[in-house]
Amino acid sequence: MRRMFFFEIHDQSWFPVNLRNLVTDGLQSFWRLSNSYKPIVPRLRDALANAGTKVVLDLCSGGGGPWFQLVRDFEKENCKISVCLTDMYPNQQAFEKAASGSSLIDFDSRPVSAIEVPPDIPGFRTIFSSFHHFSPDDAQSILSSAVESGKGIAIFETARRNLKIMSIVCCLPFLILLLTPWIRPFRWSRLVLTYIIPIVPFVLWFDGLMSCLRSYSHQELSEMVGNLTDKSYYWQVGTQDDGFLPVTFLIGYPTTKAMLSSV
Repeated sequence: MRRMFFFEIHDQSWFPVNLRNLVTDGLQSFWRLSNSYKPIVPRLRDALANAGTKVVLDLCSGGGGPWFQLVRDFEKENCKISVCLTDMYPNQQAFEKAASGSSLIDFDSRPVSAIEVPPDIPGFRTIFSSFHHFSPDDAQSILSSAVESGKGIAIFETARRNLKIMSIVCCLPFLILLLTPWIRPFRWSRLVLTYIIPIVPFVLWFDGLMSCLRSYSHQELSEMVGNLTDKSYYWQVGTQDDGFLPVTFLIGYPTTKAMLSSV
């Protein structure tokens, strides 16, 4: 199945901010419940150590992504890190909630593009479940930007172009119907737009399927790395498949022993 050039509704600039926040809140509740990215903690911990930093700059954070739980998982691994959440369309309330729940999480309230990261925000760059949003040219620019800035970068995706993952995605709207009463802060609009006018479940279903169809394969990620002119980076492309969902990853950081590894 080839990658398709569809769009996702909540990515669009015309999509109302309040609706976008409800959608990213729903995704955030799923990440907290499933903790799908927990298996990548040792791999990311090692990448941070090899890059010589414990500071993470999370791009395309949405409602905070998986970081609320991941910082705790890092602590269990005896690795204390700090994380700065950013997004092109920052969900201010979600960021404040994440930061209030952990002293290890902070955020930048400015709109931050993953392609043009402000030079005053330091850290090893991470992108969770969002790299597929970008066209091949923009995705290549994100990698080039990290390399040109001398920063490590790690990309993790659970979306895949296969029927098994797409079938699981189709269950997400039903899960959100169960989770919505416990999502905080409480909003009447969340209940109305979930149960009475089910816009939030529909967007999660539609965008989830589009995410799978737009996701990048190992080969496509390896080709992007191969197109980079700076060969002083170590790159890893592979799958972490010992969790709730398999996680496709691309990890790179500067090193004197540059190579590409597939796992």
